[in-house]
Amino acid sequence: MKKLAVLLVALFATPVALATISSGPIDTQSGPSELAQTEIPGHLLPVYVAASTTCPGLPWQFLAAIGFVESGHGQGRVDPATGDVAPPIIGPAIDGRPGLATIVDQSSPDGWAHAVGPMQFLTTTFRAWAVLAPDRPDTAPDANNAWDAIFTAARYLCGSEEQVTDLHPAVLRYNHSEDYWQSVLSKATAYGYGTGLPLGGTLAGGSGEAAVLAALTQLGVPYVWGGTTPGVGFDCSGLVQWAYAQIGVTLPRTTQEQVMVGIAITVEQLRPGDLVFTRSNRAGGVVERGHVALYAGGGQVVVAPSTGDLVSLRPLVPSAVQAARRVVG
Repeated sequence: MKKLAVLLVALFATPVALATISSGPIDTQSGPSELAQTEIPGHLLPVYVAASTTCPGLPWQFLAAIGFVESGHGQGRVDPATGDVAPPIIGPAIDGRPGLATIVDQSSPDGWAHAVGPMQFLTTTFRAWAVLAPDRPDTAPDANNAWDAIFTAARYLCGSEEQVTDLHPAVLRYNHSEDYWQSVLSKATAYGYGTGLPLGGTLAGGSGEAAVLAALTQLGVPYVWGGTTPGVGFDCSGLVQWAYAQIGVTLPRTTQEQVMVGIAITVEQLRPGDLVFTRSNRAGGVVERGHVALYAGGGQVVVAPSTGDLVSLRPLVPSAVQAARRVVG
């Protein structure tokens, strides 16, 4: 536990260090809000932070939000010295009763899988992704140890790509429910995720034209999936996020998050700097509102189009627009 506490102090004392450790594109630098400091047990906050650094692009607030939604951070049963949960948290058998799936687990005493521990892993899922927390040597991972459960949740959210480039599908993988996603996003925001973001219904101060001018300096830069680096490569939402960062406005990383910021506008109301959303074609099918561009004025958008293409100015196709958002005003 001592190592995790030291890491927490280092991360929040020097935010740049966190950006170095967790090099993913999503904002992970925000410190804990007042609610986070009062609602998250003090002995678990450094665990959430340390675990998030093992998964590039995963904000610690999302891990903590899942911990709250799943068990209220362990229902007050977590031993601060060891992370052990006593009595253990064990959900009902997943045996096909109304409202439940049917998942067999021969290792379970009753033959059925259960949701267990403070992060409410199915026993079968935990075994597949189990991680032993750094401060627990010489033992086996335990879903009813909060430290192991939180580090395992970080690994599971990271998935086989070993990074998070889009929080929305990552959280849905944990629980495939849009209501669940909204609950986690709301709690993560309340814990300090993206402090300073122009969340839905509000506008940030600044100039949309200035954001467009910043984006135009990247004309000719290659499209790179997950790219956020000027002069090297951008994907569509990475370009938008970077352009707004140049005028001091912090936006979320992905299109699914960016479509929730600012205020909704119509195509007829577009002005330079507004965000324009269309469908995108990805492996697995078409993603609604999966592509974003900056309206540049004069019927043009500046955009990082797709693999093999370059950041460029393109004509706006009004009929293709699924949503438009204004961020500054």
